[in-house]
Amino acid sequence: MTGQFDHANDGFFGKRLSQHLGMEGDCLLQVRRHEKLALAATHLTCQSFLRGRTAPIPSEPAYSILHQLGDLDRHACWLTGRPRYSGSFGAGTVSVIDLMDNPQCEFRGPFDAIQYYVPHQALDEFAYENGAKPVSTLAWKRDARDPFLSTLSSVLLTAIEQDPSTNQLFVDHLGLSLLAHFAQTYGGMRRRNGTAEGGLAPWQERRAKEIMRARLSSNLTIADVAAECKLTPSHFARSFRRSTGVAPHQYLSQLRIEEAKRMMLTTKLPLADIALICGFADQSYFTRVFSRSVGASPGAWRRDRTAS
Repeated sequence: MTGQFDHANDGFFGKRLSQHLGMEGDCLLQVRRHEKLALAATHLTCQSFLRGRTAPIPSEPAYSILHQLGDLDRHACWLTGRPRYSGSFGAGTVSVIDLMDNPQCEFRGPFDAIQYYVPHQALDEFAYENGAKPVSTLAWKRDARDPFLSTLSSVLLTAIEQDPSTNQLFVDHLGLSLLAHFAQTYGGMRRRNGTAEGGLAPWQERRAKEIMRARLSSNLTIADVAAECKLTPSHFARSFRRSTGVAPHQYLSQLRIEEAKRMMLTTKLPLADIALICGFADQSYFTRVFSRSVGASPGAWRRDRTAS
């Protein structure tokens, strides 16, 4: 389950993070797996030039991954009271902190960044599901940019800005991609013995497609479909792509577009009603997705095919 909510008691992100740092902060998403928080993303901004050294953060078993969206004049960090680093951070660079080390921070210059909060337990469970050894730590070179994370952060910000109720499968998939990237690239996670995975069994692919067709208009998640196939969400997402050549959210989006086409040709329902029936949040979102896929707006596509 993924959502744009702010549960302050879950950990050092969202309002708890922004208040501690004295900045503006919006929790963009939370990814929950097995009813536990697996990842949270908070967009932090501040125009004040200098923020003094913060109080130590109480220890908690999680990582804070700070991805700079803009250049930062200076970021100093102390762990367990000792200086860890101090210097400028360019746009696209990343700093990783284990929150078990009671970090303190000091910032100078305008601030614009996304903090990704990842509990230790979420990484352990992700590694176990993928047949890998537990991730011992996350690390990233302080002055290095991460172009893959820059892409994912941009996609996340665009999705939230354009449509707060973005296709649930897409947001789930984005959350899994972030978790996998941190585990593999920052944590060195690798499957034991180079184990390779195949696609879905025929009955699993059939069942996955059936449930997507049956629940076009519902808030369907990867976890829902994976459970029907008796797989973990991450295993299902990879296997579905291997079997079909597309990600689950892309397949569902295409099903919705095909059903919308059918309804536009066989009914006189308004486009707004068709959008909701086919699982799109509203007509404007339907128009964007349809136009991007088909090359014409729903209204133009319908007129071209129904004109007498």
